[in-house]
Amino acid sequence: MSTLVSATVNDLIGRDVTITYSAQARASVDGKRFLVTGAGGSIGSEIVRQLVSLGAGAVYMLDHDEGALHALQLELRGHGLLQDDTVLLADIRDGRTLRRIFAEVAPTTVFHAAAHKHLPLLERFPAEAVRTNVLGTANTVRAAAAAGVRRFVNVSTDKAAAPVCVLGATKRVAEVVTAREAKPGTAVASVRFGNVLGSRGSLLPTLHWQLTHGVPVTVTDRAATRFFMTIPEASSLVIEASAMASTGETYVLDMGTPVSIQGLVNRYARHLGVPAPRIEYTGLRPGEKLHEELSDGAETRGSTEHERIWRMTSTAPCPTDFPARLQRLGHAAASGRDHAIRAHLWSLLPVGSAARAVTAAA
Repeated sequence: MSTLVSATVNDLIGRDVTITYSAQARASVDGKRFLVTGAGGSIGSEIVRQLVSLGAGAVYMLDHDEGALHALQLELRGHGLLQDDTVLLADIRDGRTLRRIFAEVAPTTVFHAAAHKHLPLLERFPAEAVRTNVLGTANTVRAAAAAGVRRFVNVSTDKAAAPVCVLGATKRVAEVVTAREAKPGTAVASVRFGNVLGSRGSLLPTLHWQLTHGVPVTVTDRAATRFFMTIPEASSLVIEASAMASTGETYVLDMGTPVSIQGLVNRYARHLGVPAPRIEYTGLRPGEKLHEELSDGAETRGSTEHERIWRMTSTAPCPTDFPARLQRLGHAAASGRDHAIRAHLWSLLPVGSAARAVTAAA
């Protein structure tokens, strides 16, 4: 947000925020052709900005939100005429259109940032989560493979670790889909990270509005914590991880220590000159955790050549009939049968992560 300076960000999340690029990351961008899905969103648009600044040969921006594409083109080009062939209006749910676009654009690397991400809404509308986060990801990976894309990076979330909500479960399944659907010759990876400060609809803009309008700040629980990153920080590390992608790994970004939500509220209130913010404790909503996790019992964590990126290795197999189960999930989503959607969704999770999720969802 524009009201935040670097020192304030550091204070809010309890650590220094620095952005640097390795020689490997720079080389992976310089002169290459990129396509970013969800390019109008907070993370997608920042990935676009950074790719442009790092000397990408071409950056194609795909989104189904024409207003977001207009705003991004205006920022990057100084006009919003929307006649540039790098601006692509499409929905990742439409696999046929994606295949045509990917064949025409022929990108070297794809950053897949398009997703539904608001936890409470997706608990209420699981079919929408499945259509975009799971089936849309499958469409995107398949289109990339058919077009001979060399590198595919799926932007994921820490909620995919030991998922207890529809958002987390769909993103975990999307990680599996990313790894399974890629063809030989395409390097693929998923990258998990936590909440980003200032993204559209996230905690900080909501908190800013509540504090500046004098209404009570809503906090789920006094003890609740979350991992936080800035949008530029997360995006730069996603680009770093993309340079390491190979055979379907899942990477997790180092987000420091979990941050107390109540503590963040008080620090931000002081920054805005609000001496004693009123806080209402609403309780955890369905699918919410008190504390987020980075991995679950089905994964082991290892280091990479980058000190702020970890590699997660799954120790549990996916169902042997995964394609058939994925198809059944699609049928359930098309019919809008919420109970069947949840059952099929959780049946697709790796064995070690599904038990906790089923228990939590019961």
